[in-house]
This record gives sequence, structure tokens and C-alpha cells, in this order.
Amino acid sequence: MAHYMNMNLIITSLVMILISHLPFSSTVNPDKPTKSITDRICNQTVNFNECELIVTSQLHSPHANIATITEVMTKRALTFATETVSQIQDYLLPNATDTQDKAVFSACEIAYKAVVSRLQSAYTSMKNSDYVAMKAQQNQALGYIDVCVERTNFFRRTPMVAANYYVRLTAKIASIAGQILAPSTTTSLSP
Repeated sequence: MAHYMNMNLIITSLVMILISHLPFSSTVNPDKPTKSITDRICNQTVNFNECELIVTSQLHSPHANIATITEVMTKRALTFATETVSQIQDYLLPNATDTQDKAVFSACEIAYKAVVSRLQSAYTSMKNSDYVAMKAQQNQALGYIDVCVERTNFFRRTPMVAANYYVRLTAKIASIAGQILAPSTTTSLSP
């Protein structure tokens, strides 16, 4: 009976994480230049349609340049990562009874704290027009997300599977936008 209650709690946590990661603001119908930028970014992701929905849901007007898209997507990735840390700390770790799940959640908590730190730095660097630092921090954030992805067993279907997918997709969108914004600068790939 306790196992089923724990499973229900984990499923509830999964639903909360998924809901917190879905774009709820209304999407903007982008103008042709903005659509072209969005298409260029989303063609490089694992899910074009989801990428397009996420990007357009973050825009405040039909026209956005690459700097605006980079900024809003870096900020959105930071929000997702911060929400994921909160979900791990507030729901997943305190309610996990399986030792394997606890180990994964603990490792992911550490990784996502690093993701938050890197994305905060990327956002600050972007605001300061330091695109080399921005891209390096974005790439390092992706590396830390991968640390959690590697620890997570896709077939166990813990809430971390969905969280990793959405945070990684959003951080990847920000990273691709950053590469388009400042293509000639080099970045560091190690976390």
C-alpha cells in the first residue's frame, strides 16, 4: 500500500513539473523575419513544433530580433531550471522511498543548482553584451543537464525524465539563439 501511495505522489509531482514547464502565455503570430529566425533555431532542435510553441509563447510582439529571442529563452530556461530545483527539493526528495530514486534526485539537485548558476551567469553576460561568456555558460548549463540525464533511467519514468527534456530543450533553444546572435565567438564546452 505504501508503495502505491509513493507512486501516486511521484505521479502528482510529475504532473506538477510538466504543468510548470508548459508555456501558458498566449503565443504570438510572428512576422516573417521573426518566423525565419524561429525556424532557423527550431530546425536545430529535437522537436521543431514544441520549440516553435515555446519560443512564440515567450514573445511579447510579432517582431523580435535574435537578441530578444536569445534573452527571453535564456530567461525561460533559467525559470525552468529554478522550478526544477524547487520541485526536487520540495517534493521529489522528501517523498522518495526508493533508494535509487533518492540517489538520482540528489544527483539531479546538485546538477540543476549548477544549471541555475550557469544560466544566471549567461543571462547577466547577455545583458552586458559579453556573448563569449554567455555562450560558454549556456553550454556549461547543457553539460550539467546532461549529468542529470545520464543518471536518470528513461524507463523508470520518474518526474526527472520530463523535467530534463523541457529544461534541456529550452536551454538548447537559448544556446542555438546565442550561436546565431554571436556566431564568430568561441565557447568552452566543459561544465
